Amino acid sequence: MTSNINLNNMQLEDLQKEVSIPKTVEDQVEETWFVKSGDDIIGVGLFLPESDNCVLAIIGESYEAKIVLGTYSTSDQQYESVYQGLDIAFQGYLRSIKGDTVIEGPEGPDENPY
Repeated sequence: MTSNINLNNMQLEDLQKEVSIPKTVEDQVEETWFVKSGDDIIGVGLFLPESDNCVLAIIGESYEAKIVLGTYSTSDQQYESVYQGLDIAFQGYLRSIKGDTVIEGPEGPDENPY
């Protein structure tokens, strides 16, 4: 239960990979994992191969209240693609971990804005 965690003060250094659950994205160099603080899974994060340091994360209790932490230095087009994949993984987190059935994204329920 993440209600005792102040997500607004969370930093990348506070996030750990949740290795008991498989990576959320397989077909890219960067690794996307669920991330946790303590024992609570709070979102998804991007890790470079064989690294335990999160470089970009989306955490939150809902799509409307998501928090983006960090940056990923790459070309603008690749960053958009990487961020889009992380955003989709965050929606998966909301559905599978938080139990949300309808995601209210920028284009309305369950519509992909990309």
